[in-house]
Amino acid sequence: MLPGERRNNILEMLQINRSITVQSLCDTMAASEATIRRDLSVLENEGKLERTHGGAILSSRMKLEFEDSFYQKETQFPSQKRAIAKKAFEFLNENDSIVLDSGTTTRELARLIGQSMLHITVITNSTMLSGEISNNPNVALFVLGGKVRLNVLSSVGNIAIDTLRRFNVDKAFVAVNGLSAESGLTTPDIDEADVKRAMLASASERFVLADHSKFNRVAMCQIAPISMVDKIITDNDLEAGMLAQFETSGIQIFRA
Repeated sequence: MLPGERRNNILEMLQINRSITVQSLCDTMAASEATIRRDLSVLENEGKLERTHGGAILSSRMKLEFEDSFYQKETQFPSQKRAIAKKAFEFLNENDSIVLDSGTTTRELARLIGQSMLHITVITNSTMLSGEISNNPNVALFVLGGKVRLNVLSSVGNIAIDTLRRFNVDKAFVAVNGLSAESGLTTPDIDEADVKRAMLASASERFVLADHSKFNRVAMCQIAPISMVDKIITDNDLEAGMLAQFETSGIQIFRA
């Protein structure tokens, strides 16, 4: 494996796992410890990671510029996403109106809605989520039109945003690629960011659903500042110390 390819693989693994050990990299890459340490030094000098004792973590300065497909995301932290969705479902009431964006965590929430008998209005930009939700005969379901991003199966663009502006809903449930106190909610795609921002703007109460791997990560495009969030639902794998910066902003944090 060429050095450039090996270093790209290291960064891809860090995007998923947030931290990694030298030994695990040696095993995965079939490379010597000296080679891996050399790669980590190069990537650290480029500002892409931060060295730790025995490994590395993704640099907080590293901007996420690419996005895994919907199906790739499904394999990442599935039990945590189910727990987050279960907690989010507890905030739903009879006759609520909600917007639900495209994502693997929000899909778990859509599945719970579909398995329930709640009388609820759901607006979504996801071609995948609509199938889950439609299993509930008591749902009034609106699916936004627009250009479909095929890798994540979401509708984006002016058609989706113009339709969203016609609604005033009770709650918005939005997933993100990055979440930090300084940079707010972020995602790699500008069109996706615009739709998520419109979803938040349409709601009286705004929820972010984010597993622990999304915290202190920054993607290229801002969705909204952290002040636009009312509640964050995450999983129990998030370090407690990481919550303080969000709680001081007056945001309620729920760990599932």
